[in-house]
Amino acid sequence: MGYLKLPESLRQELTKEYGILLAGSPEENAARAIELFELKRPPKVIVVGDFTLKSLIDNGFVPDLAIYDKRTRRSGFQKLNLPPSCKVNNPPGTITDEAFSAIKVALGSKGITAIYVEGEEDLLSIPAILLSPIGSIVVYGMPDRGMVLVEADEETKNRVRSILDRFERVE
Repeated sequence: MGYLKLPESLRQELTKEYGILLAGSPEENAARAIELFELKRPPKVIVVGDFTLKSLIDNGFVPDLAIYDKRTRRSGFQKLNLPPSCKVNNPPGTITDEAFSAIKVALGSKGITAIYVEGEEDLLSIPAILLSPIGSIVVYGMPDRGMVLVEADEETKNRVRSILDRFERVE
């Protein structure tokens, strides 16, 4: 199996938020996100990242798909008590075929799925947006900034696809 590697030329572009930035405290952000989920009723809610996931779970919300690596800001984060449905390898700065496939399978299943990533889950919001049903919401954290909510509509999927097309393919 191969992988897609993030080129240096894209790193700065991926520091921008691609949806709604919630910039309050973790509790405020989680409460506002949950209100939005209740209002929009998306087909799927996907959360990428330990700290964001913990904030939502602590506020009573469990997403359809959780993607986490038990790390936050490159340090251990053992505060999540969510058993994984599957485990994938995904080194930093990559999107492995294995991770891409696991997200696709999880989004096609019913119920709650948790993908534990050995390596780094940071870039996995990209395939989550691309593969999720139209109208789904992908949530990820922006360190020192807050929580980002991205609605997976055609425009966003096309934007993400154009970013993914600029990754380097490694077999």
